[in-house]
Amino acid sequence: MTIIQNTMHRARRSEHNAVFGVFLQRLASFWRTSHLLLAIFSSVFLLIASVTGIILSTEPIANHINSPNDRIAADSTNLAQLIPILKVEYIEVFSLSVDKEKAVKVDVIGYDESADGAFYIHPSTGEKVANIPPKNEVYTWVTTLHRSLFLHSTGRILMGITVFLLSLMALSGIALVIKRTNGFRNIFSHIKKQNSAQYYHTLLGRISFIPILIVAFSGTVLFLNTQFKSEGNEEIQHVKVQKENRGIADFPIFQNTYLTDVKTLNFPFSSDEEDYFELVLHDRTLKINQFTGEITAEQKATWIENLNALSMTLHTGKGQWIWAIVLGLISINLLYFMYSGTKIAWRRMSSKTRNKVSPEEAEFIILTGSENGSTRKFGQQLYLALLKSGKSVFIADMNHYRIFPKAKHLIIMTSTYGDGDPPFNARLFLSKVAEIDQANILETHVIGFGSMIYPKFCQFAIEVHNSLQKNERFELKSPPTLIDGRSQTSFALSVDEWKKRHSIELELPNEDFKKTIRLAKFTIQQKQIVDDGYALTFTLELTPQEQSNFQSGDLLAIAPPGDDIPRYYSIGKTEEGNMLLSIKKHDIGECSNFLFQQEVGDEISAYVKVNNKFHLPKKGDVLMIANGTGIAPFLEMTSMYSKQKKTFYLGGRNPLSFKLYHKFIQHNKSTELFNTLHFAVSKEDGNQRYVQDLVIENRGEVARLLKNKGNIMICGSIRMRDGVLEALKRILDEEGLPPLEKFIEKRKILMDCY
Repeated sequence: MTIIQNTMHRARRSEHNAVFGVFLQRLASFWRTSHLLLAIFSSVFLLIASVTGIILSTEPIANHINSPNDRIAADSTNLAQLIPILKVEYIEVFSLSVDKEKAVKVDVIGYDESADGAFYIHPSTGEKVANIPPKNEVYTWVTTLHRSLFLHSTGRILMGITVFLLSLMALSGIALVIKRTNGFRNIFSHIKKQNSAQYYHTLLGRISFIPILIVAFSGTVLFLNTQFKSEGNEEIQHVKVQKENRGIADFPIFQNTYLTDVKTLNFPFSSDEEDYFELVLHDRTLKINQFTGEITAEQKATWIENLNALSMTLHTGKGQWIWAIVLGLISINLLYFMYSGTKIAWRRMSSKTRNKVSPEEAEFIILTGSENGSTRKFGQQLYLALLKSGKSVFIADMNHYRIFPKAKHLIIMTSTYGDGDPPFNARLFLSKVAEIDQANILETHVIGFGSMIYPKFCQFAIEVHNSLQKNERFELKSPPTLIDGRSQTSFALSVDEWKKRHSIELELPNEDFKKTIRLAKFTIQQKQIVDDGYALTFTLELTPQEQSNFQSGDLLAIAPPGDDIPRYYSIGKTEEGNMLLSIKKHDIGECSNFLFQQEVGDEISAYVKVNNKFHLPKKGDVLMIANGTGIAPFLEMTSMYSKQKKTFYLGGRNPLSFKLYHKFIQHNKSTELFNTLHFAVSKEDGNQRYVQDLVIENRGEVARLLKNKGNIMICGSIRMRDGVLEALKRILDEEGLPPLEKFIEKRKILMDCY
C-alpha cells in the first residue's frame, strides 16, 4: 500500500512540476511579447525623449562648471550670520535663494547700479560675485520638446505615457534576463557572446536596469504632478510666546538654519507686524515674526511634494552633476536598446521562410526551435538545399508540429533556453508529440545548438531525442548532433553525415560566405595517402605563393570548383612555414575528392580564417587530445613556447592511422618536444581504447593540470569531444573541482571539433 501511495504521490508531483513548467514558459512568452509591443508603441516618442535626454543631461554639468558657488561657505554659514551683513551692504533686500548648486542669489536694491537687482553673492561676505546668466535658449527649446513636444497638455500626456511604458519595458526586460540566467541569483552571471546585438542588449540591460527604472518612475511622478495637483498640508498657527523684540542675529530659527537647507527666504515688504519673513526649506515653509523671530505659522510639505522634489532631481540631475552623467549614459543606452532590439526582432522575423508546399504534401519536414532566430537560419539553409535538389520540403516552428500525412523524414533543430528549457517557439512540441499520432513512421534526426559554458548544454535537444526515441512513430538511427557556438562547419558536417545515411544529394547554401573574399594561391609541396582499412586519409603540405600570416589552429577555407561554399580545414604550420592539412576522403564529398585529385606542383585557391579560439595558450602546461585528422594542428604546436610541458593523447583506428604523422612524431620525439605521448587505437583486437579512456586512466595528471591552471585542447570529431568531456566531468566531480563549464568559460578547455 505504501509503495502505491508513494507512486501516486510522485505522479502528482510530476504532474504539478509539468504544469508549473508550462506556466513559467508561458510567463516568459508573455514578458517577451509585452517587451516587444511596448517598444513598438513607444518607439518614436522614446527616440525623441532619448535624444533630448542626452542634450539635457549636459545642462547640470555646465551649471556645475559655471556656478559661482562656495559649498564649504554655504555649509558653514547660517541665516543669522548672513542677513545682518545683507542689511548693511544693500539698501533693501527682497529675497534670498539657494539654487541646486548651492550658489546663493539675492534680489536687492544696492547703493550703486553694479550691485542692484538679482545676482550671486558670496555666502560669507554678501558681496556680489557674478551676474545671473540668461536662460540658455537651446536648453529651453529642448526642454519643451522633451516635456510636451510643443503640443502643450496633449504632448505632456504622450510623453507621460511614454515614460510609463519605459518602466514597463524595464520590468519585462529584466524578467527576460532573469529567465535567461536561470534565476535572480544568477542575474550577473557570465553570458556567452554569440550575437553582438543580443549580447550587449542583455549586458547593458542588466547594468542599467535600476537607473532606467529610476528615470521612468521619476518621469511618471512628474507627469502625474502636472495632471493632478495635490492639496498641501494645512498651515499650522503657532501660539505667540515671545513678546520682546530681538535682533535678527539672535533669531533661534536663523541661527539653526544653514544656507544649504534654504530654498528661498522672502523678506518683509514693510515694518508692519503682519509682514513676515517667509522661509521655504526643503521639507516645510515657515512664517517668522520680523521683530521677535518667533515662528508664527508652519506648513509641512506633503509626501507627494517631497516625492515630486526628489523625482525632479532624479529625472533632471540638477545639482547632481555625477548623476547627470549617468542620465546621459542611460539616454545613450536607450538609443542602443532601440537599435539592438530592432535588430533582434528583425532577425526573428526575417528568419521565417515562406513554404513552397503544404505540410500535407511535404516529404521532408524541418522543425526549428529558436529563441532569437539564429537556429532558424540553419534550418533555412537545409530547407533551401533540399528545395534546390528537387525535394518537397516544409519548414516551421516546433510549436507547429501536426500530422504530416506524406512525410518520411523529420529534422529537428533546436536551441536550449535558460535552465535547459525549450525556446519560446518549441515549448508546445513535446506535449503535441504525445497527443498526435503520425500516419507514417518518420526517420528523425535531432540537431542541438548551444554553448558549452552552460551546464545544460543542448539539454532540450537531448530531451527531444530521448522522448522521440521512446515513440514508435519515430525512427532515430543516430544520437543527436550537439553543436557548440553555432559552428557552421559542425553543422555542415552533420548534414553531410545525414545525407549520406539517406543517400540524398544536396549542397548547403550559406549567405555568410557570399561576401567577396580575396583568395590566395597555394602550391602543393607534398602529398601522403594512408588507407587503414576503414577510411582513406591523406595529408597535403601547401606553400603560400605570397606572404601569409597564419599559425597552427587557424583554418583554411577551400571551395571546390563551381561551388562558392568553402569547407574549413584545420591548419598545422610546419618548420618551413608551410601548411599541413589532414583530410579524410568521403565517397560523395565534393571538396575532399577535389583535394584528393590534386598532385604535387598543383595550385589551389583558398583563404586563411583566423581561429583565435584554438591558438596554443602562452601560459600553463597543455594537454592535447585528438583523433583522426584532428591530430595535424597539434603536431606543429610542439615547437612553440618550449618551456611548456605538452602531453598528447592521440586516437586512431589502428597503428596505420598514425602513419601519415610518423615523420613529425619521430622528429619531435628526437628533439624532446613531445614531453609525453599516448596512443589509443579503437579497432585493434584485444587493445581497444579511445582517447577518453586515456583521460580516465591518467585522471590524476589531468586533475593536477587543471588545478595548476593548465590547459586542455581537443581537436577531432564531435563524438570524440563528447566522450572526452564526459570523462573530464567525472574527474572534476571526483576531485571536487569546479564544474566543466567554468573551465570552458575561462578558456582553459579549448575545442575545435566537427
